[in-house]
Amino acid sequence: MEDYIMTIGGYTMKDLGWALEVHEYEAGWSFALQGDDAQQFRDEWKLAQEHDIPFGTFLRDHEYNTLFQ
Repeated sequence: MEDYIMTIGGYTMKDLGWALEVHEYEAGWSFALQGDDAQQFRDEWKLAQEHDIPFGTFLRDHEYNTLFQ
């Protein structure tokens, strides 16, 4: 599987297949998820996209923003 990179609303998400990384531009923060956690993120983000929820809002609503370091 080829890496998938999405840039949206001040964030970059890189999906490596076995893991994913999210980077926030301004603060330079990031987090990574692997395995089941990465798949859960993908599934939740797909549903959020179907409801036109912005990426930053999605991160806050699902408390992924607390993972930034």
